[in-house]
Amino acid sequence: MNKKQISTIALVLGLTFLVIGLSTDNTAYSWISIGFILVSLILGGRWMRPRRK
Repeated sequence: MNKKQISTIALVLGLTFLVIGLSTDNTAYSWISIGFILVSLILGGRWMRPRRK
């Protein structure tokens, strides 16, 4: 698996945990979701790549 696939999986997991956390009002799931979303952004986000001039 490459970084793009791992990034997609982490994003889906993060959104799933976010929905579970919001529906059950459990902050632990919300913090886990934030972690997965950050991992997704770091691995596959375009904002980490250098910009062309």
